[in-house]
Amino acid sequence: MTKIDIKRPMWVKMTAYGFAAVLFASATIGGLAWYSQSAMNERAVLKEFSSDLDVLEADMDAQRRAASALALTLAGEPDMAGLIANDARDALLAKYSGSLANVNATSGLGLITFTQNGVVVARAHAPDKFGDDIKNRRKMIVATLKEGKLNAGIEPGRTSVNMFASAPVIGNSAGIVDVGSELSEAYFSRIAEKTDSHIAIHIFSDGKFETQASTFNDATMLTPEQIQAAFDGDLPITMMATSDHDYAVAGKVLESFSGEKIGVIEMASNVTPIVAAGRSATTASIVGTILVSLLSLLGFFFYARAFSGTIRKTTETMTRLASGDLAAVVGDQNRPDEVGAMARAVQVFKEAGLEKIRLEQEADAQRNLSEEERNRNSDEERVRARQMQQATSGLGEGLKHLAAGNLSFQLTEPFAADFEGLRTDFNDAVSQLGSTLRSVAEASIQIATGSTEISQSAQDLSKRTEQQAASLEETAAALDQITANVANSTKRVEEATTAAEQANQSAVQSGTIVSNAVDAMGRIEQSASQISNIIGVIDEIAFQTNLLALNAGVEAARAGEAGRGFAVVAQEVRELAQRSAQAAKEIKDLIRNSTVEVEGGVRLVNETGEALKTIETYIVTVNEHMKAIAHAAKEQSVGLGEVNIAVNQMDQVTQQNAAMVEENTAASTALSTEAGQLGELIGQFRLDGSAGHGAAALRRTATAMSQKASPVKRSAMQGNLAVKSDEWTEF
Repeated sequence: MTKIDIKRPMWVKMTAYGFAAVLFASATIGGLAWYSQSAMNERAVLKEFSSDLDVLEADMDAQRRAASALALTLAGEPDMAGLIANDARDALLAKYSGSLANVNATSGLGLITFTQNGVVVARAHAPDKFGDDIKNRRKMIVATLKEGKLNAGIEPGRTSVNMFASAPVIGNSAGIVDVGSELSEAYFSRIAEKTDSHIAIHIFSDGKFETQASTFNDATMLTPEQIQAAFDGDLPITMMATSDHDYAVAGKVLESFSGEKIGVIEMASNVTPIVAAGRSATTASIVGTILVSLLSLLGFFFYARAFSGTIRKTTETMTRLASGDLAAVVGDQNRPDEVGAMARAVQVFKEAGLEKIRLEQEADAQRNLSEEERNRNSDEERVRARQMQQATSGLGEGLKHLAAGNLSFQLTEPFAADFEGLRTDFNDAVSQLGSTLRSVAEASIQIATGSTEISQSAQDLSKRTEQQAASLEETAAALDQITANVANSTKRVEEATTAAEQANQSAVQSGTIVSNAVDAMGRIEQSASQISNIIGVIDEIAFQTNLLALNAGVEAARAGEAGRGFAVVAQEVRELAQRSAQAAKEIKDLIRNSTVEVEGGVRLVNETGEALKTIETYIVTVNEHMKAIAHAAKEQSVGLGEVNIAVNQMDQVTQQNAAMVEENTAASTALSTEAGQLGELIGQFRLDGSAGHGAAALRRTATAMSQKASPVKRSAMQGNLAVKSDEWTEF
């Protein structure tokens, strides 16, 4: 094959250009996807942080409203003005210190202060702290004294910065009830758990920031510089990460009631799922870009290699045709593209070259044909006469040997081609005839030998037949005993089946009882649920009554002396509503416990029912097995009767077999005699050496068997008479 030297293969350029185009497109699309994903992540993080911050602000606003409501309620108490005006510290503590724990537990409001003209009369949360003037640090107190109305906000307390609500006491503008909630770790922990975030409050004091409360495990995330930036209003949302979480962290300026900046609230929202999703999307985009690029590279590579291989193969074919090798195969002729058209054009050149060679060969053959024809006609006549004489003399010699009985003779001298078939057919016919006679001789020997073996086997069969008759008699006796045992087993199985049916009926009745018990327990459970719903309605009514009494107390306090009696009634209604709510709660707990016990009873009864169903299934299965056993026992009894009949028939057949043995002996003797006569006939032909020895052996064997079988022949005739006398026709 001619080697084609190509310095710059086309497939390399095609692969490089195609891969470069796909790589550029993939990189562009991947970059746009990364930018879009980053923007989406930033929006999602901002939304999550804003949502958590809204929850914090809403909770703080709700806490301020709760403090305001409680401050108004306490300030509206009928005797509050007198207690503050008379500096009745002990009476105030005795009345409100005991309920402070309940108020703190229900509303988170743990700071209650009573002041007169800004001087503390009593602190319910700190009974031993009183008498100090708080107007210097509590601008809210000053505003309330001046305006005579409710104010709420964040201010520094005695020990920390807290949320307060200050309400003027009705009837005494100098008295103020101050209710507050600590901005403590306990308060922020509840919000942090709700929003899955961390919260810290940093108070600016003496030129530096001090952390008042924090839900962070260790230190907060913002550095002092970042906290200062947040205090100045220049800190955006910052992404920070721990070993296992990602957080969006930012600081919000904390302002007091008077609008003064007093600190920073640091909040870290857990945005781990958002960041993880963004990373996964970015990774998937990068991996997708790489995979697309690699697949495109492979696709362009294989396509370019295949296209270049097709062009190269066509080029090689054209080179071979140009060098005179017209055996080259032109492929790709069936393709509908330009490659197929080029291949078909190459095929035209090849066919033109082949046609030229064919015409040259035909001219040479025509010149030689005339001369050969003349020489061949003169020689054919002489050869045909000589071949005819050889064939007739050879066949005559073969027929002489065949007439003399010599089947080993063969025509060994070859005849002419036209007469070679006669010689082959003659030799095949003689060989086939000799082979047939040899096979007959061998078969005669085997027949004689087999006849002798049959005679001996017949004698052995006679002895075994007598032994078989004795064994059949013993078998019949044993079968009678087995039949009696099977009948007894059948009776016992029927009794067991009756007992299993009775057990099945009892199990069905037990299942019905358990089902009724389950229905009754269900009705009890439904009644308990209805009672629980009614108690819930009572509890809700008590809650609404408490709110109405609270509002009535506030309105009565605003009415002054005219509403004092109504305030007392409202207080009593509040107490009754609280006791009703407590009683409803206790009843609800009892109903809940009763429901749990009823559910346990229902579960146990259901399990009992399932167990009884399982037992019923087992009993049914046992009953079916017992019926099957009884049916099988009956069938066994019938089968044993049939076996007894078969054994008796076998005994009769055994007697008939004995007569048949004598008949077989006579037949084998006659067969041996015929085999000897056949051997004598075959001995008249002259075969090869082995066939001659076989025929002689056959004659000797036949003679010996004829002498040995003479007494057996008489016995065989007697056997025939016995068979006829019994009229045995089954065999």
